[in-house]
Amino acid sequence: MASSAALLGGHLATFARRPPRRPPRRRSRRIAPAAFLGLGGKAARGGDASNATSGVTLWGSPGSRSPLVDWYLHELDVPFDAKSPGDPNNPHPFGQIPALRDGDVEVFESGAILMYIADCYGGLDTPAKRADANKWVVWANASLDPVLFIENERGQVLDSGARRAESPKALTRLESVLSQREFLSGDAFGVADVAVASYLLFVPIFFADVSFARWPNTARYMGRCVVRPAYSKAFGGRTAAYLAERIESWVA
Repeated sequence: MASSAALLGGHLATFARRPPRRPPRRRSRRIAPAAFLGLGGKAARGGDASNATSGVTLWGSPGSRSPLVDWYLHELDVPFDAKSPGDPNNPHPFGQIPALRDGDVEVFESGAILMYIADCYGGLDTPAKRADANKWVVWANASLDPVLFIENERGQVLDSGARRAESPKALTRLESVLSQREFLSGDAFGVADVAVASYLLFVPIFFADVSFARWPNTARYMGRCVVRPAYSKAFGGRTAAYLAERIESWVA
């Protein structure tokens, strides 16, 4: 069976950000993952997570939002124990997932968990750094999620707003932002990208017929995120390869 790196390697050049207002280019030659990740592709890191002795535990499941937390932990090389939702020690006050325990600290809600991890292990050691990242984490949960996933009164997801004929304002503005930068905080991948890209990438997983071709900068951004090794570790190599194939069809 081919490795996830082999499955994804062929898509890397396609997802590089293209300067605005240039004629469409032919598909770039295929390059190795290491060469692609050199394009500002390393996650910003703070403290030495490899020396962490806190004992991080994450309660979650593959079918929930918890893999996006896995993704960020893998990006930072933070070791953690994975527990199932039914584990009796789940610290979530409502018995839901994801939930995280790190020493004496207990956190629930995916956005809050991401912000905690970024504070503790991701180098967000000043108010300015936290503000720059956290605004996107909050936006992903409060504004992007309701646009991408249309729910009924019982909370069941029925459709995606990305399918609508008129481009949702949130996606139009995001497309503009991503025309000027590789990642949301500039050239370095970070927690903001985990939050936003996770929701974007959930769309083609659950709605295979929805296309992001009309937002080419956003599509390439999704591609730059999905080929990261940590994404494959969290969501699975086959899922990452499937998404890379779909995204390449939008931007080729």
